[in-house]
Amino acid sequence: MKCFLPLFKLPKRYYDPSLLKSRKWSPWNFPSRKRRIYVGLIFDWALIIVMFLLTDWFFKTPQPPIAYFSVEDNSLKRPIVNEIISSSLATIINTVLPGFIMLLLEFIFFYDFWNCYHMVTGHVTSIVLALFFTSLSWITIGSHLGLRPTFLTRCQPDMSQINAMNETQTYFTSEICTNKLSKIEYQGFPSGHSATAYAGWVFFVLYINGKSKPWTGGAHFWKVLVLLFPIYFATWISLTRVMDYRHFPFQIITGGLIGIGAALISYRLHFGNNGWFLGTGDGSDHIPAHYKYLEDWDSFDNRNEVLNINDNERDLERNLSEVSRDTDEEVHNKRNELNNQTESAST
Repeated sequence: MKCFLPLFKLPKRYYDPSLLKSRKWSPWNFPSRKRRIYVGLIFDWALIIVMFLLTDWFFKTPQPPIAYFSVEDNSLKRPIVNEIISSSLATIINTVLPGFIMLLLEFIFFYDFWNCYHMVTGHVTSIVLALFFTSLSWITIGSHLGLRPTFLTRCQPDMSQINAMNETQTYFTSEICTNKLSKIEYQGFPSGHSATAYAGWVFFVLYINGKSKPWTGGAHFWKVLVLLFPIYFATWISLTRVMDYRHFPFQIITGGLIGIGAALISYRLHFGNNGWFLGTGDGSDHIPAHYKYLEDWDSFDNRNEVLNINDNERDLERNLSEVSRDTDEEVHNKRNELNNQTESAST
């Protein structure tokens, strides 16, 4: 594949990792699993699969805490309308679509095996983190925070029971409902649509930001627009859940924060070079830093000094050592010349 990828060649600076010294030298980029890196990668994917399975189990099996509600709560009496974006469509839009676009860009412009691997793994990690903690919240927090705006409309409370119990209590449980409610009616907090929308598209924006380098002082306004539209798209997807009465605003805000947090953690985990957010501007930090650091690690003469000084001090020390080395070589050469002249004179 290396013979024809990437399909469209960008300027050479995009593919030369030696242009970014901090990636080669920064101890922040050195992986802890140096000797068994592939075992670590397999373990990462095993965890991802386990978290997906747990998420599916949380969604289907455990019951949320008992929810108490008032039949006079008008916020729970919204009309039942068709979904603007269904759960299956949201899965395609929030997970498959950004992943496909990133893969397409990777193969056309930026192809590097480890970069491609970490892009895919990071995207999947972002989604699974958002889904896992969203589903975990459904069964642990749930309760009345998870009731949807159409809850009482679907519940259709038995007014005879309410009138009989009204003298002793104001809040009731689902026992007064005449319609059998599914588990999903209690799983509105936080919004799964919102969490996956921001997890998928914020990771996408961070990836594009790392590639396009809009913050280098070049006034690339079009690049900023490219970064803003996916955020707006994720916001629109989230707000449709308020528009079709599936969620309250606080539910989608919480879901959005979970998704944003998942995307930031995943991107920082897999693209952990210095300047990981704004980028260094030299165009080479799309390659995962810690692998470049790992490849050069065995060539260092003194590994201990790498852990104790920052990049600027280290570069300065290297330059000074090179100058002193050149000076020592010159002195040594002059001494040899003098010795040779002395020997020739004596003979």
